[in-house]
Amino acid sequence: MGVRIAIASYGTFEQFIHQIKPFYSEEVEFVILNALFEDLKDEVRRLEKDHSVDVFVGSGGNGRFLEKYVQETPFVKVKVTGFDFLLALKKAAQYGKCTGLITFGERVPFVSSVKELLNVEVTERVYHQSSEIDQVLADLYNQGIEDVIGTAFVLERAALKGMRGHYIWSVDGVKTAVDTAVQVALAKRQDAKKAHKLASILQTIHEGVIVTDEQGIVNEFNTSAEKILKIDRGDVMGRPVQDVLPNTRLNVVIERQREEYNKIQDVGNVKILTNRCPIFSQGRLIGALATFQSIEEVSEAEGKIRRKLYTRGFVAGTRFEDMQGACAAFQDIVHIGREYAKSDATILISGETGTGKELFAQSLHNESDRSRMPFVAINCAAVPPNILESELFGYEEGAFTGARRGGKKGVFELAHEGTLFLDEIGEISMDIQLRFLRALEQREVFRLGGEKVVPVDIRVIAATNKNLWQMVKEGKFREDLYYRLNVLAIHLPALRDRREDIPLLINHFLREFRPDLPDGKRLELAGIPFLRAYRWPGNIRELRNVVERMAVLYKDGMDAERLAMQALSVNEEVDGGWAWSAAGGAGGAAGATGGMSGATDGTAGDTGGMAGGAGGMAGAADGMAGATGGIAGATDGMAGATGGVAGAAGGIAGATGGATGGTGGIAGATDGAAGMAGGSFCPTAPPSPASPLPLSSWILADRQRRERDEILLALRQCGGSRTQAARLLGVSRSTLWRKMQALGILANLK
Repeated sequence: MGVRIAIASYGTFEQFIHQIKPFYSEEVEFVILNALFEDLKDEVRRLEKDHSVDVFVGSGGNGRFLEKYVQETPFVKVKVTGFDFLLALKKAAQYGKCTGLITFGERVPFVSSVKELLNVEVTERVYHQSSEIDQVLADLYNQGIEDVIGTAFVLERAALKGMRGHYIWSVDGVKTAVDTAVQVALAKRQDAKKAHKLASILQTIHEGVIVTDEQGIVNEFNTSAEKILKIDRGDVMGRPVQDVLPNTRLNVVIERQREEYNKIQDVGNVKILTNRCPIFSQGRLIGALATFQSIEEVSEAEGKIRRKLYTRGFVAGTRFEDMQGACAAFQDIVHIGREYAKSDATILISGETGTGKELFAQSLHNESDRSRMPFVAINCAAVPPNILESELFGYEEGAFTGARRGGKKGVFELAHEGTLFLDEIGEISMDIQLRFLRALEQREVFRLGGEKVVPVDIRVIAATNKNLWQMVKEGKFREDLYYRLNVLAIHLPALRDRREDIPLLINHFLREFRPDLPDGKRLELAGIPFLRAYRWPGNIRELRNVVERMAVLYKDGMDAERLAMQALSVNEEVDGGWAWSAAGGAGGAAGATGGMSGATDGTAGDTGGMAGGAGGMAGAADGMAGATGGIAGATDGMAGATGGVAGAAGGIAGATGGATGGTGGIAGATDGAAGMAGGSFCPTAPPSPASPLPLSSWILADRQRRERDEILLALRQCGGSRTQAARLLGVSRSTLWRKMQALGILANLK
């Protein structure tokens, strides 16, 4: 939005405006007020009421009246400079040595100096009302003065008497005034923006805020103050604060000009904790401020802080019995952990991200004899390397610029007699590793800048998602530190290596996020086959996120598999989690280029369809066999073409360019296509950075594959009925048919 400047103009003064316009961009708009003296009043009031101009500009008598009428908007006056007067006098001197100078309301201060300098005769006259101007001009004319210097109004009246007129301003003088007006307008805009921002902040902050002027009149009362005090803003604004809040003491703060902090105050039935202080501007008292919260909120916040500190490391909240897992591999690890907990030896926990290394460390601590002592955790990767050393070992006062007065304990000292958990241990630098090794071996630390040894009695548990031995071979990790850490070693398996625990974990997280769900619905959601087949690159952390997403999205009556697909779709596109592994579940999956086929206990393919071409696939119940050039599926065996893949129960079978299992169509096999237990749908992994395939193209193709799989699953569940499948998918029958055609599914199912 541009700047709008209103200029009071009369008669020929407008020529100055036209001359200066080219100096300004289109962002500056001029509003011409072509009126004189008292006639400006109504126009000024209208413009101010509409807030349609940013600054008013006026000159001479018009300027004096304009300034009087403007109430809220900034006003800039066109000033007469000595240079302007010299130019006007020079023009008048061409016609004679006697010149008249007519001004409104007051004399020009520098006229006498100019007269002496130029040795010219200037007769000054001042008028106070427009009705006086004709008489002033007549007096000058009778004195033989025919040249006058003045404003547009003066020159207009002089011309009627046959006198020559000369403007008292120059173009530069008018431009200087307009330049000032533009700067004032921009500053005003900036101030308004700041004021609006401040008002928005006051209305959105959680604390109640009351602001008064120096007389104790309330001029700010925010939304939080309304909620806390249960008083409407309209009943407070503009009133003396002691009338609204009898025991506020803000009037006392104004009188004594002294702060009052953390005072408890009763307002009706509400107890608040309040801070009060006077407000000064340039050394002058201009008001007072009170900020406050209800005592209940303060107590609740304190409790949250304590609980947050509790979970951040000084107390371990997880025990082995809290950890979910029934598979033999996980139970063996828990058994080993319980045995390790009896020892004070250092433990190294390895495992992929999201496998629960810190929870396992907390369980070790709670199972040990140190369970009543501190459990201090620090993530070595989360602390910048330049301050990690001070966080680990602490520092003395003055050890470095910005060091806390009195120094600070490091985590080794904070964990004294307890457990120190060091996550992401592979991230510490080689320099710190040497000091760390000594602390482990000697159980003593030197603070930075210190002169004495501080003995510590701690049990150290370290964790990493990296191969530390490989880092040792690459020279990135000290070998002696590796052996000092790797005393008792334990590796937490990835979630894909303990797939039988996935339903148990899903059920556990659903109890946490949706305790209102019936047991049957939780078990249904926990038993979805492709959630078990997914490889979970983010492990338990990723699974927890997906289950929370499912819990948020679930509504009564929603299809469980569709809900899970929707919740997992974000993960598919980000990390390629559908890539298959050897542990993909019973039967695995088979994918085709452009189509899918399956037959009830038998072979896929005849004259009207395509089966067993290069790149095609066929699915059968129990096994696989290969033959060059074609595929045939039977109840107990199958033949796979060169470039094809065959999948057992729960797989998908397809052929290049189309699907077989009947002339020109798809037949859903009893043990064949579309996602039985133990298998899953498997879009290919995202392209590598070196791949020529754009990521956007891959995402589109992947979505089409998933849409195709979802349609086939619906058709299978509905016995091939397109009408029932459309109803299950929530689309019309015609929409489903168009989708099937677009995705290459030529259905002929009854």
